[in-house]
Amino acid sequence: MEKKFVANKAFLINPQGKILLIRYAGEGDHANSAGRLDIPGGRMEAHEHPREGLAREVKEEVGISIDPALARPFYIDLWGVRGDVEHEPIVGVFYAVPVRDEAITLSDEHKESVWYDPRGPLPEGLTDAVRGAIEAYRNNEGIVTAADDAIKGREGFGLIQVFTGNGKGKTTAALGEAMRAHAIGKRVVIIYFDKGGTTHYSERKILEKLGIPFVATGRDRIDPVTGRFDFSILEEDKQEAARGLAEAEKALAQGIDLIVLDEINSTVSLGMLDESSVLHLLKKKPERTELVLTGRNVPDSFIQKAHLVSEMRLRKHYFYSGVPAREGLDF
Repeated sequence: MEKKFVANKAFLINPQGKILLIRYAGEGDHANSAGRLDIPGGRMEAHEHPREGLAREVKEEVGISIDPALARPFYIDLWGVRGDVEHEPIVGVFYAVPVRDEAITLSDEHKESVWYDPRGPLPEGLTDAVRGAIEAYRNNEGIVTAADDAIKGREGFGLIQVFTGNGKGKTTAALGEAMRAHAIGKRVVIIYFDKGGTTHYSERKILEKLGIPFVATGRDRIDPVTGRFDFSILEEDKQEAARGLAEAEKALAQGIDLIVLDEINSTVSLGMLDESSVLHLLKKKPERTELVLTGRNVPDSFIQKAHLVSEMRLRKHYFYSGVPAREGLDF
């Protein structure tokens, strides 16, 4: 039976919200990590509670005494001693721990300490595990990262927005953007992916009255008799998704000011479109065309390309209390 070590790692958070990073000197088990940035923590000893092990490792490595009761686990990862995941795997459990500004006393394994602001760009030299943990910490805390200097001072249209998450409101937010743009005379096109049918989308009536063009692709997934949703993925779904992408290509070629690609994220995540084909579309975007991508399970590559990412988080929903979708509010 394969056995794994457990390492407890601490994101020590000071009153300014900064995380303590420590740089390896390249000693012992960390000979291959010389110069890389990590966080305090290490392997748990026999008969030791995880939080006790965390407190011990933090004290040994940086000389700070923490209150184990305040340690909140938020992320788990897997790596290996000297990179050997197969024969010496380690399960890493990451904790967020508030601390006061205290004097730091580094162990012989480390040569430098740095307080890092998670709102800023990732520093060079991070271990892979800490890089992933920082991204998880940002997501858990809703931390917005530093601004993109490439678009600093930019005015007008031409950026990429993403509305994602499991909560209600992604399409609603995109429709609001479309109506605002239309109101100031901008040319707008909405392309619906995986939203075929004509009876489940009340907003299309007002789009027609306003003169905002839209294209609906996909099958009608709701059975007209039973009202049940068809979750299957057929070849027809892929063909319809390709048709939607072709419509998006046309809109780009026409220099439309704002193009909404509704549910394109989930269309990709469900395998109806290749992620690479959408990335190719994004690369062809004209300088002054604004793109809005909606849908849950957005690929990381889309997030990297986007200039705005808003996530709708589900906290409560009347659907789970047996309330069906309501006309004029949900469709």
